[in-house]
Amino acid sequence: GTCQPLHFLKRLIMSFHSGRGRGGRGNPSKSFSSPNAPSGAQPRLQVCRNFASTGTCQHNDRCKFAHVVKMHASVVASDKNPDAKPSYNNYHGGRGSGSNKQKDKHKVTSVAVWETNGAIKLFTGSHDGKWRLWATAPAAGGGTGATLTKEFEHFVGGPVDTVHIASHYFFCGFEASPVEAPEAKAGMVHSWNLNAAQDPPMELWLGPMAKYAGSGRIRSLWTTQDGRVWSGGTDGAIRQWAFDPAGGPAGKGGFALLRSMCGHLGAVTGLALVGGILWSGGMDGTIRLWNVDTGDNAHVIPSIKKDVAANGGAPVGHSGPVTGLIPFEAPNAQGSFVFSSSLDETVKVWNATNGECVASESHGQGVTSIALTTDLKGNPLLLCGLFYGDIMIRGTISNPPLVLLLKISYNYIGVGHEMGPVNDIQPGPGNTFYAVADDGKLTVWQITGDFGL
Repeated sequence: GTCQPLHFLKRLIMSFHSGRGRGGRGNPSKSFSSPNAPSGAQPRLQVCRNFASTGTCQHNDRCKFAHVVKMHASVVASDKNPDAKPSYNNYHGGRGSGSNKQKDKHKVTSVAVWETNGAIKLFTGSHDGKWRLWATAPAAGGGTGATLTKEFEHFVGGPVDTVHIASHYFFCGFEASPVEAPEAKAGMVHSWNLNAAQDPPMELWLGPMAKYAGSGRIRSLWTTQDGRVWSGGTDGAIRQWAFDPAGGPAGKGGFALLRSMCGHLGAVTGLALVGGILWSGGMDGTIRLWNVDTGDNAHVIPSIKKDVAANGGAPVGHSGPVTGLIPFEAPNAQGSFVFSSSLDETVKVWNATNGECVASESHGQGVTSIALTTDLKGNPLLLCGLFYGDIMIRGTISNPPLVLLLKISYNYIGVGHEMGPVNDIQPGPGNTFYAVADDGKLTVWQITGDFGL
């Protein structure tokens, strides 16, 4: 299918609900349908600098800027990088303030939210070879904001590319040298049972003679409640694993490799399971759909050339590396969708039933991470981490769809990420969200006001 102009979406969604999809339930006019005019490039709201940075504003209700989001905390979540070089292409140095910022910290690549016993804890992974566990707490003395305290850090032996929480299990994908080839590098995945944190981690192995999870680094993970795990690596392979109570070392619990699925040319950077179909996105710009029962590649959404005319004037897929995938169930049974982000500066929305592109929005810079959260009314929102350190918040089934609500930029509000890319962004309870970036920082945010949706 082609990426339809927004004013065609109502007709597309109507046809989706009239028999080609999952049935005619819900009100399709409230899904990714819109009036004739697409959303503009300017955000609906301008962020109040004082409120975003301190949680207060002397102008109160008279302020002409929006009191809708605040940063609670920011902490350095990686060690210094002795090999760092000046960054000439960052937003605030290269095309902003004119000073060349130094990327003197190892990049933080991933963040995972762990809700435990009423508390919010965070795991981060960094290219300094460590994962870290952080405790969050309200600011001392009843002040605004929050505190982040590092509880633990663990050196795994090489750059950490992804951290992931599934129930009470913590997964970490990193690069290290396997025992049988100490001069080589391989992709590792270790999993700790957080209810028995003193136990050694379970390890995902290709086999007893290949004690690693892939020949390339592990860039993406997806897990299910029944113990299935999919990993995506820089070797282009997706591997499916299943928990085996006696399948690990010394007869303890572990993960057994079920199958490998190959097709991507380069790193697999995003995975999302929708029903019995696994969606995958890669550095090659393609999105592939896999039958999880057979491992067959059921469908491919090809990448396209940047020149739209070279595609017959009908853009379909992405023209740059895919950086993330997330499934989205529209409220009131209005259908299943998948969001994809890309360095081609777009987020696209796909009908999860037939693979058609039903919406696309540009961001003016590469979109490096995406996540879903809600506003105070429960309306679903899309969080977009961007290449130069900015964060955009969009509506989803808003009117118009994917309407740009606000942009968080260090250059304008003085807090956030000085440099990008924003490598990961994750939602938490109480309308919070968490971001990590190449500047080595972990930031904590909360949506506090009404977006007018």
